[in-house]
Amino acid sequence: MLANKILIRGEDSLGLERLYRSDPAKFAGHLEQALQHNPEAPILKFWQARLEYTEPVRAISMAVTGRQICYPALLCLLAVLLVRIPALFEVNEFWFYTRFAPLIVFAALIFYFSHQTSHRKSIKVFMIGGVMTTGIAMAWLPDNYQSSSVVMAIIHAPLVMWSLLGLAFTSNAWRSANTRLDYLRYNGEVCIFIAMIFLGGIVLTGLTIALFGLIQLNIGQWYLNNVVLAGLVSAPILATFLYNEILGRKSRFASTIANIFTPLFLITVVIYLLTMAIQQKSPFSDREFLILFNGLLILVLGMTVFSVCGRNHDQPSRLVDSINLALVCVTLMVNFIALAAILYRFSEWGLSPNRVVVLGANVLIFGHLIQILKAYSDVFRGKIRAEKLIEATVAYLPIYGAWAIIVMIALPIVFRFA
Repeated sequence: MLANKILIRGEDSLGLERLYRSDPAKFAGHLEQALQHNPEAPILKFWQARLEYTEPVRAISMAVTGRQICYPALLCLLAVLLVRIPALFEVNEFWFYTRFAPLIVFAALIFYFSHQTSHRKSIKVFMIGGVMTTGIAMAWLPDNYQSSSVVMAIIHAPLVMWSLLGLAFTSNAWRSANTRLDYLRYNGEVCIFIAMIFLGGIVLTGLTIALFGLIQLNIGQWYLNNVVLAGLVSAPILATFLYNEILGRKSRFASTIANIFTPLFLITVVIYLLTMAIQQKSPFSDREFLILFNGLLILVLGMTVFSVCGRNHDQPSRLVDSINLALVCVTLMVNFIALAAILYRFSEWGLSPNRVVVLGANVLIFGHLIQILKAYSDVFRGKIRAEKLIEATVAYLPIYGAWAIIVMIALPIVFRFA
């Protein structure tokens, strides 16, 4: 019986730990029997306290009172007021929202973490300078949406702000691989919380408009222009507050979902590539297909990164590692096809802002995937520690940020806003 094994080990703490890890549920049940035979044994009392201990439940009402809620609430208010500028002044809505709406949200999150965490003066100066530079660049770009370089600069501005947000999150430990991994986890968790807030907001919006419609008040347009807009801007800030303060950065929804969907993504992408070959669809000649193909690449790359984030580095699963390694290989194959197609289009049609940006992004992703593949295969074979896999996964984050800055500032100048 397991109870006898527990008694036999006596003060052998390492042996009891191994016995517990072999089957935690059975160990807990037989521990009670062992305590009946030897109720005064200190080591058994310790294990009883360890297994029966529960984390005190902290009331949410206590967590959202006082200074904790004031600062994020103030950030939400300021962000909403800034987003409402086109309604308050004569500013073109399309021009303003495409350039500044994402920047306002990211700036609010940057200032949130700047308030939450201590930063060296040099880092604070760099963050403030980065936010101001991005805002000036967006205001300085000409109002010409036929220009590919201008459009690419606008698309990459949020990526620059995302990099600055990473610096605010990681603070003085921005060089640490584990801290960067925490930032990636934060992104996954917050995206899930934002989706949940949006779903609740959709239900509330429909219910509110329907209820006021019953009393012959059509508030639909007003509600969308004011309440819904405020909710869209505030959702990332509220989701960050929920993850950072209420849950104490302990939720792992994104990692769990990644572990569930990784094999499904792997099967889907493999079937898609086979079908593409059978149907003789080629990204070499079809521009729209190449765009979708690159979208697929980014999606699968994100799933690959989150699968690494969700990996149990202390007790890895051989099956999960095999699936993740296969997904990395498939993603690399997709990346190679996309890269070959872009180089082909370069040879046929020459330089353009879009092709330069896509080529640069694909080269970066290709290098990133090669690094992840090498580290993952070495970890899988037990040649290196799991920390090396984490380093390989997060090493390219500053490089992506630097590339986004080049596209935002240098690309329009080089191509003369064409």
